[in-house]
Amino acid sequence: MNAICERLGVTRAGFALAAPFFVWLAGIAATFLPLGFYAPAYVYAGKTAVCAALVLALRPWRFVRCGGTWRDVALGLLVGVAVYVLWAWPECVPWPGVREWYYRWMVMPIGGMPDYAASWCYAWGHSPTLAVVKLIGSAFVIAPIEEFFFRGCLMRWLSQRDWRGLALNAVTRQAFWATALVFAFEHDRFVAGLLAGLAYGALAVRTGSLAAPIVAHVTTNLILAIHVLAAGAYHFW
Repeated sequence: MNAICERLGVTRAGFALAAPFFVWLAGIAATFLPLGFYAPAYVYAGKTAVCAALVLALRPWRFVRCGGTWRDVALGLLVGVAVYVLWAWPECVPWPGVREWYYRWMVMPIGGMPDYAASWCYAWGHSPTLAVVKLIGSAFVIAPIEEFFFRGCLMRWLSQRDWRGLALNAVTRQAFWATALVFAFEHDRFVAGLLAGLAYGALAVRTGSLAAPIVAHVTTNLILAIHVLAAGAYHFW
């Protein structure tokens, strides 16, 4: 593994923090293959298992501070709930005009209306097992993976090229905003994604650790998943 990283000009830290995220992206690309209605769900289950195993094998927490106090955990929980509200509220308001405006201008593709038909493959009535796998993957796999990549790797790398020893609370303002923007456009709900990226990034900078942003991200995704299953709001998935 070390030899491969050296040939590619990638540090061990960079590989451990970033590889699971890019494997996840490859899984997203695979969902566009014409493999049938349930293809996204089966691909999601596969990439959840592969990426979870990859994180355990690479142990990215060795290359960025992940310890925190109970106060950090509590702050992460509060921010996670707040981000959930910001994420879900515009699509839950009882005013169709507001929802339509939101979908047209604050969700990609900008100016169009998103098609969330494929999300119904995760419906509890179709397959409870796939629905549970989606919950586990969204809350406990991709949330930490995104934090390891965006806040643990990208934000520090954008601050300085020799970034491995850089503390999270020493990143540059430009790197902080650039990372939040990249995070925003990784999500189709890019405005909500920007606010989430700013919130998670602020936690990392404030606490100097990934503990709080990981707790926040897991909390947001877990509450959203429970909301999806309880309300049948599968368009969030």
